[in-house]
Amino acid sequence: MIRRDTLAGSALAVLVLLGATLTAPTKAAGVPASFDCGKAESTVEKMICAYAVLRWNDLALSRSYVAARQATSGPARDDLVLAQRDWVHERGRQCIADRTFAELSEVSTEIGRQAYDCLNSSYLTRRLRLHEVAGGTLSSDTLREIDLTPIAAARPEIADGGEVRISAIRVSPDGTMLAILLPSLELDGPDQAWLYRVADGRLTAATPMPDPQQPHPDGTPMLIGAMAWQGDTLYVTMTEWGGAGVPAPHAVYAAGRGQSTRLEAAPAAVAALLAADGEPAGIASDGLTADDTESPDALTGNDDFLAWINDLGHGTVELKMRKRAAGTPAYLVAWGGWALASYLFDADRSRLVYPADTGLAVLDMATRHERRIAGTSAGDRPYAISNASNLIVWSTRNACGDELLTEQDEAAPAHLCLAYLEKAQ
Repeated sequence: MIRRDTLAGSALAVLVLLGATLTAPTKAAGVPASFDCGKAESTVEKMICAYAVLRWNDLALSRSYVAARQATSGPARDDLVLAQRDWVHERGRQCIADRTFAELSEVSTEIGRQAYDCLNSSYLTRRLRLHEVAGGTLSSDTLREIDLTPIAAARPEIADGGEVRISAIRVSPDGTMLAILLPSLELDGPDQAWLYRVADGRLTAATPMPDPQQPHPDGTPMLIGAMAWQGDTLYVTMTEWGGAGVPAPHAVYAAGRGQSTRLEAAPAAVAALLAADGEPAGIASDGLTADDTESPDALTGNDDFLAWINDLGHGTVELKMRKRAAGTPAYLVAWGGWALASYLFDADRSRLVYPADTGLAVLDMATRHERRIAGTSAGDRPYAISNASNLIVWSTRNACGDELLTEQDEAAPAHLCLAYLEKAQ
């Protein structure tokens, strides 16, 4: 069982909460509908325009519909058009009926909440269907849960009821090993790394456990610094406690094949990799403009694209991207809560993996084609993806492989899942 220490909560829960707390129509900043809300006339259009959750659903569905139309032709496309018209009609009939916007505009009332929930559910279900028509679902195989019991047994202080807190996960270049980083309970950052061998699920400690004594003895682990892979060997720099609680110079550990060794110094080639860890050269110098965002977070990029989180305030954010060239327009990838900040950027393939409200999604940044990962659900969190093997690791409070649109139970234990995605065609 797994707990991401820095990002908690369900994406869908945040979306529903935003709607639930509104007592009057409001146009939250950022997300537009697929149509001009200034010309909204029907009750259903006014409901959509009044709430940001519904506007996002409407925009996302319009994208899915366009993708489905492009993926079909002839009679299949004709059937799709008719089915979409039927859905639009049923959306209004089932969720709105003959009620006026004045009757439904406040979701704090029972009738308003029913209409809001009905529209939200109808959109999410229809988006899933359109994904299928467009071939927008990525299948996965060899799906399994990662057993973290050895970590919970060794580090009970970071395992609440057996649910292990995790700071981050790194995948080796060949996809054969995972480095699982555990958070310090005293300082901001990870204080231990474990290795997970994908082939047989073996877990071993890559760095020593922190010492619980106070004050900490000299030479005991303090915080992990840089990390680098050389084949299936993980190299880690570790700050250690020194005299009077002052950090001592970094120690270096090499871990692999079930062993961990402290080195006097890293080999020259490895030292260069460690020095470059966490330094995405040149991204900050691109300088996002005010048209992109006024408060960027989690900025990532490669030579072709940039991606970032735009903080809209009140727990609402956007995941946006654009081509690296200055002045190119930004594209709204997703809208929701801070769970979106857990997105992954695959620099080699220029793709984003992020927690959508229909499950985990993969976006090709060049084509803007989005595909949903089968066996994932709303509220799941991505942890790591391998460029070489298409291995993906994520957490869920459902069972690994479940596909549910309902809100995940935050009181339920989380599980760490691993699977291989189908290769891109």
